[in-house]
Amino acid sequence: MKIYYNLTQASGNRVVYFRSTDIEQHNYSRLLWSIPDEWLYFLSQGEDILVVDRSSNRGKIERIFIPVVNDILKSLYLDEFPAYPNLKQHFEMALLALSSDVFLRTKFTFWHGKIKHVNIIAKTIHVKKERNPIT
Repeated sequence: MKIYYNLTQASGNRVVYFRSTDIEQHNYSRLLWSIPDEWLYFLSQGEDILVVDRSSNRGKIERIFIPVVNDILKSLYLDEFPAYPNLKQHFEMALLALSSDVFLRTKFTFWHGKIKHVNIIAKTIHVKKERNPIT
């Protein structure tokens, strides 16, 4: 399993930068561009991927983004239907981002036929919310 740490909250050997604000704003173009090409390579090799994030609650990375990424990739590579119907709106916005950007679409379609296994997991490490020093 390859482990990645969300850059804004945790540090480790492999880092990614997924912004919860992008999830809130449905900015799937930026979110999908933020997926490392290395992930697609590792998936093509049958590896699982774990994303570690920190949040004061069950974060948006674990709750929304990673399930949508799994659904998008399984749809693209394995012809599977989305497993998270409650995230249908996010799934459709991610598909729209892919269909409206030829370069982004190419990033993912390059791996068609090479990826036979998709398993990306998110784990949120719970932290106490920091007190705002201004208030």
